[in-house]
Amino acid sequence: MGELRTLPDLFDRWDRLGDRPAVSVDRETGAETWSYKTLADHARRLAHGLIAERVQPEEPVAILAPNRAEWIVAYFGIVAAGATALPLDVLSKDAEVGAMLGRAGCHRLFTTRERLSRLSLAEAESAVYLFDSEEPEAVGERAKARNWRSLLTEPKGTLPTIPPDRRASLLFTSGTTGTPKAVPLTHANFIANLESLLAARIVAAGDPVLLPLPLHHAYPFTVGMLGALASGAMLIFPAGLTGPQILHAVRVGHAAVIIGVPGLYAALLSGIEARVARQGGPTAWLFWRLLRLSIWLRRHFHLRLGRVLFHRLHAEFGGALRALSSGGAKLDLKVAWRLEGLGWQVLTGYGLTETSPILTFNPPGKARLETEGLPVLGVELRADGGSELAPAPILARGASIFSGYLGDPAANAAAFAEPGWFRTGDLGFVDIAGYLHVVGRANETLTLPSGKKVFPDDIEAAYAAMPFVKEMAVLLADNALVALVVPEPDAIRERGAARVEGLLREEIERRAALLKPQERVVGYAFTLEALPRTHLGKLKRHQLVAHYAHAKAGVTEGEPEPLSLEDRQLLESASSRPVWDWLLARYPGYRLTPGTSPQLDLGIDSLQWIELTAEIEGRFRVRLDEAAIARALTLRDLLREIARAPASSGGDSAVAGAADAPAELAAEPTFFWRCLGFALYVGLSLLIRTLFRLDVQGRDNVPADGPVLLTPNHASYLDPLVLAAAFGFADLRRTYWAGWAALLFSTPMMRAISRAGNVLPVDPDREPARALAMGVAVLNRGRRLVWFPEGRLSPTGEISPFLHGVGLLLQKTGARAVPVRLVGTFEALPRNRRWPRPGRLRVIFGAATTAEALAARGEGKDEIARIAQALHDSVAALPAD
Repeated sequence: MGELRTLPDLFDRWDRLGDRPAVSVDRETGAETWSYKTLADHARRLAHGLIAERVQPEEPVAILAPNRAEWIVAYFGIVAAGATALPLDVLSKDAEVGAMLGRAGCHRLFTTRERLSRLSLAEAESAVYLFDSEEPEAVGERAKARNWRSLLTEPKGTLPTIPPDRRASLLFTSGTTGTPKAVPLTHANFIANLESLLAARIVAAGDPVLLPLPLHHAYPFTVGMLGALASGAMLIFPAGLTGPQILHAVRVGHAAVIIGVPGLYAALLSGIEARVARQGGPTAWLFWRLLRLSIWLRRHFHLRLGRVLFHRLHAEFGGALRALSSGGAKLDLKVAWRLEGLGWQVLTGYGLTETSPILTFNPPGKARLETEGLPVLGVELRADGGSELAPAPILARGASIFSGYLGDPAANAAAFAEPGWFRTGDLGFVDIAGYLHVVGRANETLTLPSGKKVFPDDIEAAYAAMPFVKEMAVLLADNALVALVVPEPDAIRERGAARVEGLLREEIERRAALLKPQERVVGYAFTLEALPRTHLGKLKRHQLVAHYAHAKAGVTEGEPEPLSLEDRQLLESASSRPVWDWLLARYPGYRLTPGTSPQLDLGIDSLQWIELTAEIEGRFRVRLDEAAIARALTLRDLLREIARAPASSGGDSAVAGAADAPAELAAEPTFFWRCLGFALYVGLSLLIRTLFRLDVQGRDNVPADGPVLLTPNHASYLDPLVLAAAFGFADLRRTYWAGWAALLFSTPMMRAISRAGNVLPVDPDREPARALAMGVAVLNRGRRLVWFPEGRLSPTGEISPFLHGVGLLLQKTGARAVPVRLVGTFEALPRNRRWPRPGRLRVIFGAATTAEALAARGEGKDEIARIAQALHDSVAALPAD
């Protein structure tokens, strides 16, 4: 391709390709296809039209539109006329678009009707060309807004000769660390990068190449659009960015290559793995073993057998897909190798907008996916003195690198270390084989209070793949490492949304226990709003502090988005309108929207959630079962469940479920179950007293009769076993235990053991009301009940705050409470340890007390909260040594 000096030089090649398809736009009504000949013809005619409109050399002309064939025509028409194209993000806010147009001095714009209707151009005389207007001339109130085709002019002579150093594009950086910078890139910059891509042979002539990324970014523009059209491939634009739309475009277009970002490939892999998990059994077993075998063969012998082993999967993707190009951010290594194992070739590299954009590439046959690859043709890299333990600033030099930011001398002074050497802003090292390793961004490094420097990407990767977490970003707030966490809604709904914050905390703390101290986050804020990202998926880290503060305070940022048609219909429905009006009146200090989460945004805990839904049942005469309540993560979910719910006679259902509690669990056990229980007690006591030195204090504080609620701290799976060993068998016969149903009732054997031990199946996430109802039923029968009021294992051994349900149990039943402290169980068997460590254990029973006495000395917004808080303090006051 040595004949290429400027981008319009591609026209001659397109002429030779003639009627071969160049661009295919996937639409619901069918594909719209443009040939190479049509593309070249329209671009030339548009260039002549712009020249006739007196466009000036290097004059910025903006393009603000989604991907379409006309976008490509507009770009090449602009640069062939000698002007500079200014591609803009169609999702940018109106104020941002106005600011970028102003900074560039732009007075011409190609756009769409929908985008123009929301845009206030600063200059009344700005010329606007619409891609989707049928009228050839004036449109609406803008005298100079007209159909773009009105610019198409039959050639009268040749187009001007464009010097290679003329500015072709003015791109704005994504603004991940602050205000976007204006990056001018010349024809020579793009051609240098394009020739490197062509030498790598990513695509071949005739290949269908799927491009779901917006063309205003340098990566999809150069690697996707320029690379495909310079190779004679066919570019495919999907109808949208949803999974089904992308999959449809892959299948129908028989795509051979996808130009994507890590998020797309992570979602693709997640979908495949989720489907395998649903099939389960032998199918899942075989899938994972074949995948491990395929990855092993690929790593050690460079054999790619995935297409054979998983041929049915490849058939579902159209059968032609062979390569997945990933850019814009670093692709997770595990995702990359699993995709390789499934039979696809994963192509990765590294670059920036300022470098047009590719600096390095992992070439087929020599790829090392744990690195960013080798420098592309014409690029030199330095990371002087850098190593894995001490990464150094990465510098780059080459023909594809820009000459400086537009109108920003301060940024230019910081961007270049010496003539020609550009500071990429990343830290890393070049290994002995010449491969680049990028460790992190220099300006994103976090300095902990200890002085230790960490990269947020590394910490976020350490917390990756948690089932209940959709995405997570770490940052420093109040000089501490904290996290902004977005839950995975579907997983939360499936598990039960009543205790969503508790689920998230427990999952994060479980993962943290496996990490180094400097990697552990010490604070969290939860939000259902997506984290601020660029179009290619990079975090806008400079915005995280504000997002974290708003999420911590339960405040929604900015103006609310306009309601969708579906939400408007939901709020206006006969079943929802009265409930919505009541919710607005009940929470006057909050800006409620259908997407508001009662648990995360309104701070409603599981007990308050029970009370709220019970009040809705009573006021609006609907019957919400616990499965429906557990699925409600947002007010939208709640209103939908109400619309589907059957009518009821009303009444307080929060603890009315006590009447529905399984009576056999509180009834006298049969002779068989008593014998089995005695055998378990003897075996358990021998085991505990053999492994540990058990010291029991204050057992006489437990009342001999009447309803009694024992409230031990919970730091280890040993806790119930040790507490049971502290009792005599006669005491245990009238003692019941609240036990997690998912663990203790998961198999027939576990159910038998649990029944023999008087264990009640409790699921605080899916059925919190039923759990409380069973507790009330047991206490109302005058029995003892062991209830772990923290609701979870303590991750550190410290006593966590008590959930308010324990206060409700005492308030409703009049039972006496006995605080219990277990000492030494955390050290003997913490959550992340498989086998117990022998040692001394202590069980300390405090003095019995009543709900009235606890409420009198506790603190909280209501009586139930005061009871729970005072009981927590009573347990904490018992001696720990």
